[in-house]
Amino acid sequence: MEILIAKYHLHPIIDHFTIALLGMGVLADVVGYVIGMLFDNRSPRTKGLGDRLSGAALVLLIPGAISAIFSRFTGESEAERVWDTIAPAAQQILFSDTGSARFLSHAVLGTYLMYAFVALAAWRVLLEIWTALKRTQLVYLAVAIVALCALLYQGKTGGELVYDHAVGTTHAEDTSRQSIVNN
Repeated sequence: MEILIAKYHLHPIIDHFTIALLGMGVLADVVGYVIGMLFDNRSPRTKGLGDRLSGAALVLLIPGAISAIFSRFTGESEAERVWDTIAPAAQQILFSDTGSARFLSHAVLGTYLMYAFVALAAWRVLLEIWTALKRTQLVYLAVAIVALCALLYQGKTGGELVYDHAVGTTHAEDTSRQSIVNN
């Protein structure tokens, strides 16, 4: 499996699905909730739109959570593969064990986000099938928005690793080889 992940660069491919599915899922849920609250008794057509958006959110969040699991495991594999070839600044972004930076490092945050979105998807399914939980929907949406913001930050740090530090690219490997030759 490690060979497939490295050969086909599966981590960034899966990450794009994760961000798109979860981002649109949370957005659809928020917009569906707002439409439902604002137009609940005014227009059946508008209320139907809110219901369809909420249904779409459920359809997006489940595969998004599954994709988050794959993102986490392909990311771990990718990090193990490139760790020794990357600059100390990139290592700090990828994984830090000092203070608050630990929680915002790419690898650690990725693990937390995987668990968070699996839990959010399960919570969303329960909201759909267990009417007694409807009163927690606003709390669910607030947590989902916070998790989405963390996911976007996660994408930003991943972009920094690739675009600022060339992690996982041929350029990074060539640069590392050149520095070894020069020393």
